[in-house]
Amino acid sequence: MRATIVDLRKVMQREGIDAWISPSSDAHQSEYPTEYDKCRRFLSGFTGSAGTLLVLKEEAYLWTDGRYFLQAESELKDSGITLMKMGEPGVPTLDELLEKKLKSGEVLGFNGSVLSFSEGKVIAGKVVKNGVKLKIGKDITNEIWLDRPERPHTKVFILDEKYAGKSASTKINEVRERMNGKDLLIISSLSDIAWLTNLRAFDIQCNPLFLSYFILEKDRATIFIQDKSLTDEVREYLKKNGIDIKPYDDFDETVAGISHKEILFDEADVSYKTFISISKKENANKLYSVLSPVTYLKNIKNEVEVANTKKSHLRDGVYMAKYIYWLKNQVKNGADLTEKTASDYLDNLRREDELFLDLSFPTISGYADNGAIVHYEAEYETAKKLEAKGLYLFDSGATYKDGTTDVTRTISLGENTYEEKLHYTLVTIGMLRLLNTTFKRGAIGVSLDIKAREALWEYGLDYNHGTGHGVGFVNTVHEMPTSIRNKINKDVYRNLEFEPGMIMSDEPGVYISGKHGIRMEILMTVVDKGEGFLGFEPLTMAPIDNEPLLVDVMTKRDIELYNNYQKQVYDSISGGLNEEEKAWLKEVTKEI
Repeated sequence: MRATIVDLRKVMQREGIDAWISPSSDAHQSEYPTEYDKCRRFLSGFTGSAGTLLVLKEEAYLWTDGRYFLQAESELKDSGITLMKMGEPGVPTLDELLEKKLKSGEVLGFNGSVLSFSEGKVIAGKVVKNGVKLKIGKDITNEIWLDRPERPHTKVFILDEKYAGKSASTKINEVRERMNGKDLLIISSLSDIAWLTNLRAFDIQCNPLFLSYFILEKDRATIFIQDKSLTDEVREYLKKNGIDIKPYDDFDETVAGISHKEILFDEADVSYKTFISISKKENANKLYSVLSPVTYLKNIKNEVEVANTKKSHLRDGVYMAKYIYWLKNQVKNGADLTEKTASDYLDNLRREDELFLDLSFPTISGYADNGAIVHYEAEYETAKKLEAKGLYLFDSGATYKDGTTDVTRTISLGENTYEEKLHYTLVTIGMLRLLNTTFKRGAIGVSLDIKAREALWEYGLDYNHGTGHGVGFVNTVHEMPTSIRNKINKDVYRNLEFEPGMIMSDEPGVYISGKHGIRMEILMTVVDKGEGFLGFEPLTMAPIDNEPLLVDVMTKRDIELYNNYQKQVYDSISGGLNEEEKAWLKEVTKEI
């Protein structure tokens, strides 16, 4: 039994709480919260980025998705916490289990500041009708987390308009036009605020964001931000763009004082506590839950953002090619390399770029069976040694001042089995088929997902994660709601139709537990093909390893798509390589 669970139950008993929910999120529904907000990780020991913990008097459960099943099984061992594999047959959802377990008069507790309203309303809807009471005002984790880190407050800096493409004041006016005459818009999303203001910072690992809230009114704009994060330059910049400054901790009080206003909010981004504050009777029939107009505009990149992103990907492609060439030679010559020391080399190549800000996420570097752990993160102490055989998967990227990258390649380190080659070929086929799809305007992610999976399905194979996610501009690497997936979003308004300028990933995979993992990923942007049709243009320019390919499995069209992409890669990045690297790239990208 994990000690933190035992300690939490003691506090629950003292506070009269029968069940406690600890989500992964922070007050801004960030995918990657600050160290201060990682309560679920502290309590459960599970380090994956997505998961929800439920602690009852005698039982405890943790829900996570298919990316983390293997990791969670390992990290939850002997913890007294039961893994709930989301989406698997017979596995109840959190609200379904609560409805079954809690009886009338019992108390369900959670920190209302970090649970989103969209999640909270579902949970409350299931249990309150059965006489269960809610207790949402206190963060009881704080009572047992004695060495809890403080909230970060890194210095905010201005992202130059030559990168962003539009000024903050222009963006604010565009958002106001989409508010349809409503009085105010509440913005909790850190990535939305960063995009809207053209400001960035480093409060969250691998995310160029800063803790803040924003309220946009017809004639006023207010940012709530920690004073320690502001420089004189940024204060003057905010003033110039018509943005008032208030302390970060004043947000709750300000929201509680809003009355007789028509309020726009995104229920996936605002907290349950925020909604309770604005849902007083004088605001009845004046609350409108919508996809935030900031989120919508942020997802559709302007021409300057797309042009800059292309530049960042060309440099990033050079680093990828240098890394693959270096790594194959090192392993071939018997170098003593592990998953971690190898990926350090790639990370450092990117860090030397003059526009580098940070990695866009911790590099995933998985050799052999570790590649089957979708979001595996190697540690120096336990990383596998790379050998001259099998497959090596690495998923990596960077945030530069002119764009955000995210690319996955799986490469051969030596002899491969037929199964490895087959799976590798099918995944590569899927990535290229989706990239080269032409589709009608009005399509959403579910419309296209099959293009990446069909080759795998023909062999009875699949992968338990989405095919693609939106990617921000000098922002979060997972930018929702843009996505390509095989399941429709239950919140219909979050199923965005594809629009020119959207940037997203294309990343099918195969994961065989105990054997190997294969994923191939590129980023691409939506382009207009005329006559009501759209398509994709590749942004990622990184070579595909030709060694594990089974050409006889590929159709004539698949071979054509492969050759076209490889030629584009060579033509785009070979100028950034030395003569030895260039000769190697020529061989890797030659026609098959």
